[in-house]
Formats: sequence, structure tokens, C-alpha cells
Amino acid sequence: MCRSETASLFQYQIPATRYKILIVDIVESKLHRLSFHQLKALSLLGETPSGIISSTASGKDIGVTGKALGGVFSSLSRQRIGGEPLVIAFGKSADGRGLRWKLNTAVISIEKLRKVVKELVESWEEGQ
Repeated sequence: MCRSETASLFQYQIPATRYKILIVDIVESKLHRLSFHQLKALSLLGETPSGIISSTASGKDIGVTGKALGGVFSSLSRQRIGGEPLVIAFGKSADGRGLRWKLNTAVISIEKLRKVVKELVESWEEGQ
């Protein structure tokens, strides 16, 4: 394919509904590649009505503490879908240690996250 043919491919418009379906497929594909601890962190984000949790307060539920806990959340924040991060740092936690993290609902809704992550966590727990 020559350069001019490649450039012309990008001129086509994708309908908005199809674009959203493509993004949802990409999100699910990325979620399927996450570690168990990352899935547990997303599960906790999905359980809160606001979609905001403190990393240090959730460490016991996730099963990771200290610097490894920061690694779980920072790797989730580096997951980009359509140029948007999956989770967003949302300020310092109340105790002054660690950060609060918010689900980016522009990428995936809390309801969809709950559904997909629940299936994935259950499959991990069944395999153990």
C-alpha cells in the first residue's frame, strides 16, 4: 500500500455508536490483561458509589502494601484507552500517606467495570 492510499484510509468517518463499541472492546481487552491485584483494585473502585478510593486504606483488601501498592495504582493510571487514563490520581489521602484514585468514567462506566471485573476476579479465584 502506498503512502497516499494509507492517508486516504483515515478520511473515513466512524459513526459515534461504532466508535463507542470499539472503545468498550479495547477496554475489556485491556482489563483481561491485568494482574489479580490490579483487578482487585478496580473491583474496589467499582464498589464505591463515587468511584474514588484511597490506596493506603484499600491495601489490605487488595492484598498488597507499601511500594508495591503504589505500583498497582500507578500502572493502572498508565493504562491509556483512547488517550485517556483508566484511573486518575485524585489528591492525597486523608491520612497524608498515599493517594486517592478515581475511576475515569469517560473510559468505562462503573456498572460495566463491575460486571467485567467481577467475572475476571471470579475466574482467578476459581483457578487458585
